[in-house]
Amino acid sequence: MNRGPKMSIFAALVFASAQCLLGQQPATPGSLLAGSLVALGGASIQQVTLTGTAEFIAGATDDTGSFTGNCAYGGSSRLSLSLSSASRTETRQVANGTPSGTWSDGNSVSHAIVPHNLYAPAAWFCPVMALSQIVSAGNLNIQFAGNEEKDGATLAHFTVTSVPPGTGPEFALFTHLSQVDIFLDPQTSRPVVFDFNVHPDNNALVDIPVEIRFSDYKQVNGVWTPFTVEKYVNSTLALKLQVESAS
Repeated sequence: MNRGPKMSIFAALVFASAQCLLGQQPATPGSLLAGSLVALGGASIQQVTLTGTAEFIAGATDDTGSFTGNCAYGGSSRLSLSLSSASRTETRQVANGTPSGTWSDGNSVSHAIVPHNLYAPAAWFCPVMALSQIVSAGNLNIQFAGNEEKDGATLAHFTVTSVPPGTGPEFALFTHLSQVDIFLDPQTSRPVVFDFNVHPDNNALVDIPVEIRFSDYKQVNGVWTPFTVEKYVNSTLALKLQVESAS
């Protein structure tokens, strides 16, 4: 993992506890994200299951119901929405190192997730598992981008990209498609926002910004879990999950 820009004194002090937990090793952007995972209590978590209520918004549609979300250390995840008018499901898995996924629409028709949309975090609704997958990966470039104002709060901004297997325009696109921006609360080291892009099925060059916001953290069996997860697409709220139980 490459070392990012030098951290400010404020950021270094904020994350001093993470350095201690990591055996007094010099702080790097990767070790700071690992410290965030430790602060969440999720360093040894293998699987998470969340259930609760869901609100799905698409244009004039505003549908409510329940959800079940599962995510596992190996990169698999499943988010199922049981709404008043329809059911929707998003599933991701990894087989022999190759990711794949499907999603079902309101008519229960299944669609394959195109390869250029498989770089988005599979466990986007579960930050402890998403961080676990990032920290354990060996092919990522993690940079500290600085402390930034976002949604009225000062947050520590990290960028994560996959390291391309070569050089050239196609590899630059690979890096861009894989970028995830992680914003941590500098006081608690907990994730507040994940930013990434998705793309039309027929055009990997068009970015559709997605922002995941985490709030109302509660400790369950020693693990800090956000009990409110909001998904914004093109700056518009598209999905709100209210967690009622976590295991």
